[in-house]
Amino acid sequence: MAITEFNLGNKQSAERKLLVTAVNVGTVASPVWEPIGVEIEDSSVEFNADVQTVTDILGVTTTRINKMELQQSFEPYTVKGGSKLAAKLEDIVQRNALTEFGAFDVLLIRGYIGSSALNAEKHANCTVVPTSLGGSSTVDMPITVYFSNDKTLGTVNDYKGAITFTPTSES
Repeated sequence: MAITEFNLGNKQSAERKLLVTAVNVGTVASPVWEPIGVEIEDSSVEFNADVQTVTDILGVTTTRINKMELQQSFEPYTVKGGSKLAAKLEDIVQRNALTEFGAFDVLLIRGYIGSSALNAEKHANCTVVPTSLGGSSTVDMPITVYFSNDKTLGTVNDYKGAITFTPTSES
């Protein structure tokens, strides 16, 4: 599905709430998508492009992008009752089961693309790592999501509530 335009009015800015990252806290067979971002004021997907620039013997500079390694940090990510993701991460930390940090499926939803079905990409086997635990008035567990680029393009029905991912036939 080639993106040719956004579902925004002319010169209308896309609101930040339309870019949503959600983590599967269920199973691969029965996914349950938990959006991340409650009480987080700012979070961006970092592309981390591996850029190679070469100037040849004629003085012409060529730039190539070899790969992108997407990641996104969420801070403070406060531990809250009902968060299955926080409970899973806490369990992994307590058991020191480090390899389990790399077994998360993550959705990157672009709610400003699409109408009844919103643009999304599902990354398999992503790494979700808590970076610390503590805080001053609440227990915070900031996390970083490392996207795998093992992705399937598709759509979701919504970016809140019960999210259902549907792969596109082009994936």
